[in-house]
Amino acid sequence: MTKNWSPELEGLRGVASLWVFLGHIALLVNCKIPIIAVPKLGVDLFILLSGYLMAKNYIERQDREPWGSWQTIRTFWLRRYFRIAPLYYLLLIIALLSGHFMGEMRQIIAEAFPSTATETARYSDISFMNLLTHVTFIFGDLPQYAYNTALPDWSIGLEMQFYALFPFIMLLTLRWGFALTLVIIMLLAVLGRFLLPEFYDSFAMPSMILIKLHMFIAGMLMAEAVRRRRLLFVALALLAPVASAVMNIRMDGVQVAFEALMILGMTGVLWRYQQKSLLQQIFSVPGWILRHPLFTWLGDVSYSVYLLHLLIVMPVIAMLLEHLHIANHSSGARYLLTVGICLPVVYALATLLHRFVEMRGIALGKRVIGNQAARQSALNTR
Repeated sequence: MTKNWSPELEGLRGVASLWVFLGHIALLVNCKIPIIAVPKLGVDLFILLSGYLMAKNYIERQDREPWGSWQTIRTFWLRRYFRIAPLYYLLLIIALLSGHFMGEMRQIIAEAFPSTATETARYSDISFMNLLTHVTFIFGDLPQYAYNTALPDWSIGLEMQFYALFPFIMLLTLRWGFALTLVIIMLLAVLGRFLLPEFYDSFAMPSMILIKLHMFIAGMLMAEAVRRRRLLFVALALLAPVASAVMNIRMDGVQVAFEALMILGMTGVLWRYQQKSLLQQIFSVPGWILRHPLFTWLGDVSYSVYLLHLLIVMPVIAMLLEHLHIANHSSGARYLLTVGICLPVVYALATLLHRFVEMRGIALGKRVIGNQAARQSALNTR
C-alpha cells in the first residue's frame, strides 16, 4: 500500500463497478433509470480513478523509482500488466469459447427489446487476428476488433493504451511543468477530433485513447490538486467535461454535466481539509460511506465484477425472457428480478476470481519485478 493511501479510492472503485453492472442490466431489460442506465459514466469514473492513482503512485515513488530510468518504466508496465492480464486472459478464453452461446442469448434479448439490439456475430470471432489483437491489448486502436467479444473489454484496451503512454507523459511534465503539459495533451486530443473525424467516429465504443485521454488527464490533475491542495488543478480538471462536449462523441449535456459533478465530488471526498469547514462536513458523510468495509470490499472485487458480469447477466436475462416471459412485466419488476438473481452470483464468483486469479497475478508480477531488479543489481556490481 502506498504512502498517504486513501481508502475512499477503493470505495469509489466499488461504486464504479456496481454502477456499470447495474447500468448494463437496466439497458438490457429496457428499464430507463436516469443516470444508473448510463454505464459509460461508471467507466468514466474508473478512468478518473486510474488517472488519479497512476499519478499519485508515480509521484510518491519518485525518490526510489526515478522517472528517467528505463528500469522505472519497465517496472511500471510490469506492475500494470500483471494487475490486468491474468484475469483478463482467463475470462477472454471463456468468452470466446462461449461466444456462440452468448450470441444466442443476446439475440433473445434483442428480439424482446429491439432497442437493445447489437451485432452478435462479434461474440464468436475466434480468428487469429482477433485473438492476437486481444492478447497483445492493441485491439482498442483497431475499430474492427475494439468491440469484438462478449466482455466489456473495450475499456481494458483503452486502459492499457494509457499505461503505455503514462511514463512518457510524466517525463514531459518534468520539462514543461505538470499543468501545462497535461493541458496541452488534452488540447491535442481534442484537436485530433477535428483533424481525424472519421477515425474518431469509426469506434463503436470510445476504446481509442485519444477519445478518452482528457478524462485520464483530469484524474491526474485531481491527484496533484489533492497532493498540493491547489484549486487551480481542480479548475484545469474541469476542462475535461468541456473537452467531452466539444468532441461530442455520443455524449449529451446531462452526461457532460455529470462528468463535472464526478470530478468535483471525487476531489471533495479526497481533499485534505486542515480544519473543520462546511465542505469538510458535507463530504465527511460520503467519505465515511466509502471507507466502510462493505465499500472497500466492493473495491477489492471491482475489476473481477467489471469483466465478469455480462457473462452472467446476458444468459440470466435471456432465460428469464424465455421461461418467465419477463418482457410482459413492468420494467421495474424485471429489473429488480434480474438484479436479485445476478448480484449475489456475480459478486460471489468475483470474490473467488479476485482471491485466486487477481491476487496471484499481482504476486507473480512482484516476483518477476523482484527477479529483474536482482539481476540488474548483480550486473551493476560487476
